[in-house]
Amino acid sequence: MQDPRSAARICLKDFPDLKKTLIKRYAFSDFEIDFELRFALFLTALIDGDQVAAERAFIQGAISALGWSDMYDGLIKSRIDNLPTYDLAQLRTAKERPQLAAAIAEASFALALADGDLSNDESVFLTNLCNTLFGQNTEPAALAEEKARSLFERSGTRLFDIPSKTEQQTPAEEDTSTLEDQLAKLDKLVGLEGVKQEIQKLAHFLEIQKQREEHKLKTAPLSLHLVFSGNPGTGKTTVARILAKIYQKLGVLKSGHLVETDRMGLVGQYIGHTAKKTSEIIDKALDGILFIDEAYSLLSGGENDFGGEAIDTLVKRMEDDRDRLIVIVAGYPADMESFIQANPGLRSRFSKTIHFEDYASPDLLRIFKIFCQNNEYELAEDAEEKLNQVFEYELQKPKVDFGNGRYVRNLFEQVIRNQALRLSQHTRTLAKEDLVTITANDILLQNS
Repeated sequence: MQDPRSAARICLKDFPDLKKTLIKRYAFSDFEIDFELRFALFLTALIDGDQVAAERAFIQGAISALGWSDMYDGLIKSRIDNLPTYDLAQLRTAKERPQLAAAIAEASFALALADGDLSNDESVFLTNLCNTLFGQNTEPAALAEEKARSLFERSGTRLFDIPSKTEQQTPAEEDTSTLEDQLAKLDKLVGLEGVKQEIQKLAHFLEIQKQREEHKLKTAPLSLHLVFSGNPGTGKTTVARILAKIYQKLGVLKSGHLVETDRMGLVGQYIGHTAKKTSEIIDKALDGILFIDEAYSLLSGGENDFGGEAIDTLVKRMEDDRDRLIVIVAGYPADMESFIQANPGLRSRFSKTIHFEDYASPDLLRIFKIFCQNNEYELAEDAEEKLNQVFEYELQKPKVDFGNGRYVRNLFEQVIRNQALRLSQHTRTLAKEDLVTITANDILLQNS
């Protein structure tokens, strides 16, 4: 069993490298990343009352492991102290990047466990934290809890159960949908007309090839591995999930599940580790689709970088398991082109690219309305007009790294916070209409 200070150092030993990767690849602010970790630890420590000695020791060990000075930690704490509310919506960066979310969840679990098993208040808080970070996907939450418990050898009742390999690879419910259902689901997605046409043509081609095979006719060879190119938030992962089901309905794949990963999930820290790590991810994806986000980041960054080893392993397994594995690599258009051209094995296997265009203003408005509908809000007429102005304004900016659907989600969260602040100023009793209505005053053009 580790003492709290040592446990914090072990728990966060990889955090500085993760932060460097996020800063380099996504241009995140190092202060914002550190703030979100510190914010989560702050809430965890105080959720069941004042900090105890074990919790203070863990936080000091964390600060030491991260190399923060007293002044730097003081700046972060000052920002926390000046927040209007301690809302988990502050964890914006972590919600965008699963690796950061996992690191924050593990550290929060470890801090809560430092003085014994989880209290009721800690259990409720950590459940809410993981729901915020991971949504309905409980697997990363379970892994974070498992790692934290192993630091202190805590064997109490778990909040999240680790699914077995079979459970990880099997859908939670029996899939009774048809090919037509999946194509209809694709058609209902906002925008993406070019993408829909490409997927429909591919599905029709495979259906005809299946019928030719049934009549003992020759079938045309076709690589089903794909490149999805486009900016963030354009629906690449959503389309990949639907495509996996389409392949299943056509008999191309047995399972039709999707396994998502990126460089952090494939690349190890020493020679030989990467091949094993990559193969384990591929094993989970067999009979389904392996979706590699920001795949271009696997290109070697130097002699001590193992991204090339991951690519070599991937290319070999794509050949060895060609009847059981389909791979989709995704990322920015120019970067994906460089990635495919950098390796002959990749060039020969990824012969088709599907490009995801940025959303237009009407598409962004439709997405915003979907967020409203799903969260029981309604747009006043003046709010809809204001949103159109916001979207037109945003689309006129140089599109260096436009977030598309993610941008709309962040805007929606900002707007409902503005609405809550506006409503909090009322002295009268609020009606249901007040609580659900978003007005133009809740939408700030300059902060969009």
